[in-house]
Amino acid sequence: MTIEKILIVDDEALVRNFLSETLKRKGLEVTTAENGMKAVQLLKENTYDLVITDMRMPDLTGIDIIRKVKETSPSTLT
Repeated sequence: MTIEKILIVDDEALVRNFLSETLKRKGLEVTTAENGMKAVQLLKENTYDLVITDMRMPDLTGIDIIRKVKETSPSTLT
């Protein structure tokens, strides 16, 4: 599987932006979400090859996000 579209979910802007800029420099298409609720909305509207998520966030945990990814897009890597 070729990874081209990535979703990064992290409530810390510094981490989110660092990962995003690093991956964009590699030529990847990156979308970011600042919380779990935003990530769930993006997952409903788009498909991603890879989701990178923080495990501890205020609204939904990384495990919640992974479960949602597996429900909506089982082939997406987490």
